[in-house]
Amino acid sequence: MKILETERLLLRDQRPEDADVLAKMFADEEVMRFIGDGKTYPRSVVEQSIAKWNDYGRKFGYTSWAVVRKEDNAFIGKCGFNRLPDDSDIELAYMLDEPFWGKGYATEIASATLEHGIKKLGMKRVVALVYPQNSPSIRVIEKSGMKYEKQYEYKGIKMLMYAKEA
Repeated sequence: MKILETERLLLRDQRPEDADVLAKMFADEEVMRFIGDGKTYPRSVVEQSIAKWNDYGRKFGYTSWAVVRKEDNAFIGKCGFNRLPDDSDIELAYMLDEPFWGKGYATEIASATLEHGIKKLGMKRVVALVYPQNSPSIRVIEKSGMKYEKQYEYKGIKMLMYAKEA
């Protein structure tokens, strides 16, 4: 199911056929370096991940959706929302496969997803967590209209928290 569409991209539910690209991403140290705790994951985690995020979406009305390039229907990453582990906020999170970095896709999909969360899903506040040394992602978050708020610790890792309120 299509969630939203931008000029070049669309968000849809994750599908089993996304597993090959997702497994490649989960195993890539460079892609995973600034995702969560920075660890890579084996393919066995991928199928569980797809099912888990689709179940999460049915439960909460939002999830981590597949990012697809419209020109060739290529699955290039994920973007969406999840609750922070301490249940304090809803986080905007995204990850793209490395061949698609530096092309404006992250800003395009993050901005549209943030707007979708606030305007269509009625979210009052959305945050983004970013490693302080991940300057490309900080630029994406700032271009999306989020403002620096504070430091946040996730699994012992000091991150920066940005936020946007409706």
